[in-house]
Amino acid sequence: MPTTSNVEWDPGLAAYKGPDTTAYVSAAAAAATACASCRKPVSAQVPLSLAVDVTGGTDEDGIEYFAFDAEICHRACREPSLTFTPGHTAPVEFTPRAARLVLKDRAVRTTTAALVFTYLPMLSFREPGGELTSALVTALLSQGFQLAMSADVGEILRDSGQTADDFNGVVTAEGLLTLHAGEATMYREQLDLADPEDATWLDVARNGSLLVIGGDNLTFNGTGSLDLNTAARLGTLVAGKVAVSLLQAEPTRQDSGFVPHVEDAPRSAEEAHGVKWENRP
Repeated sequence: MPTTSNVEWDPGLAAYKGPDTTAYVSAAAAAATACASCRKPVSAQVPLSLAVDVTGGTDEDGIEYFAFDAEICHRACREPSLTFTPGHTAPVEFTPRAARLVLKDRAVRTTTAALVFTYLPMLSFREPGGELTSALVTALLSQGFQLAMSADVGEILRDSGQTADDFNGVVTAEGLLTLHAGEATMYREQLDLADPEDATWLDVARNGSLLVIGGDNLTFNGTGSLDLNTAARLGTLVAGKVAVSLLQAEPTRQDSGFVPHVEDAPRSAEEAHGVKWENRP
């Protein structure tokens, strides 16, 4: 079995991930804080293994799509594994992962709210003869986001431009944040107005502009730290400045987030934003 960053993985993974396989393994290892089997802490000194569940299929135009769900385990708890489930028999449900930051530029005395988000499992597609492509990155690029070549959030803020007119953010007086791409909802989160950090972030976001950073291979861990290096290196990190408006009221909903539900593969890179972004109660 091949080993990367002390993580042993099934060689069949390379048939899906191609040249990005080792980076994907490294990113999964960096994001793990506990063994998925025994729930005890993991460390670089203890041999680890990677278990990957792949869901996907091929549409009528020959475009392949894959959702990757990875788990890191102690090697003593679980051997490396790889499973594949056809997507048409098991539709994939996704979970958002996000971090919120307040960026201060003392030189020009400005403060900017930033939202960093991704979805798990990771969704990718491949056109005939093409390379594996991130569906989320493609969707955001189609909305005026730009590739972020650096993992430094300050540099990303400096280099990011405004997103498309129909990509916008809405914040209600009750603290509900929603990102819209046309009529689709890309992200949704209810913030706690009683939490000082949430309240401060909302005050900054309501000033009218929000830096949104999204993509695949983003690493969040339990201590609140954020690692964007792998995403920037693999070209799966995008960013844009999003106009924010304030609504006084929003129709009541019980959910805490909107996530994509995949039933059909995108038919081209330009149409990857055709992935359904809908409420999963």
